[in-house]
Amino acid sequence: MQDRNILHPAAASSLPVEVSHLTKSFGSFRTLDDISFSIAQGETVALLGRNGAGKSTLIGCLMGFLLADSGNIDIFGYNIAILPREIRARTGFVPQTMTGFGNFRVAQLMDYIAAFYGELSPIDPALTAWADLDPKKQVRSLSGGQKQRLAIVLAMRHSPEFLVLDEPVASLDPHARRDFINLLDTYTQRTGASILISSHILSDLERLCSRLIFVRQGNVVLDVSTETFRATTRWLEHPAPDQLLAALPADIQILGQRPDALLVHGWTGNLILPEGTLTVIPDFEDAFLEITTPRISPAETNTPDSAT
Repeated sequence: MQDRNILHPAAASSLPVEVSHLTKSFGSFRTLDDISFSIAQGETVALLGRNGAGKSTLIGCLMGFLLADSGNIDIFGYNIAILPREIRARTGFVPQTMTGFGNFRVAQLMDYIAAFYGELSPIDPALTAWADLDPKKQVRSLSGGQKQRLAIVLAMRHSPEFLVLDEPVASLDPHARRDFINLLDTYTQRTGASILISSHILSDLERLCSRLIFVRQGNVVLDVSTETFRATTRWLEHPAPDQLLAALPADIQILGQRPDALLVHGWTGNLILPEGTLTVIPDFEDAFLEITTPRISPAETNTPDSAT
């Protein structure tokens, strides 16, 4: 993955995250296929895709847990393969499920993790109030939701400038989830941190994130601001979709197709469409399902990988 040398700090990029032409395969199955994107300071970006789309593999590569086959990942201008400790300390990660550390008490584990970062500012009281954990309890005795709250506290304890969250609210009850989204929103506004979040709670992502990256079968199929997505993504309903296709300009992206409709990105009210075409604003969940549905070509239907 080291296609070039690690950057000198003086040449470090102003972008917290840059991913360029990333590929990753497991055996003959390509999980990531030429993925490229960047994240600016202060951006909160949603990583959207169905199970198996490659999201967790991408996050694993971003965090240095997995080594990509080719391409580059730069965090604060440094190649992820040789990331200095002081740069790594500027990142935080919340996994889908917290494992290990069962013999630690909550307070012991928080002190243990904090020691890796040197001298830290006092912990944000809003964070500890939200987590509402008994410091004397052993980690092994915590419920699934309590462990997830602890994982979030550990990831945010050192006020990271880049925070990655992989299904962070899956184990939280609705109240804890709502309060965490509010907490995260306040944190980004206060610190200017950049966030990449993967979640299947689409309403949270639509509310929290300024940008949406849709992944399907290891490819980025759409990378767009939330505002632009809302303004320019439409269902175009017509009994003859072929007529619609012929009428659409080349810069209109087809995101999905049904027997009597096309889901398009790049719509404007100035489009000249066949008579009888209905324009419908898609529900976010409906659009997600259409955009992320795997596409299987006839050549793939009889291959071993098509069942993966």
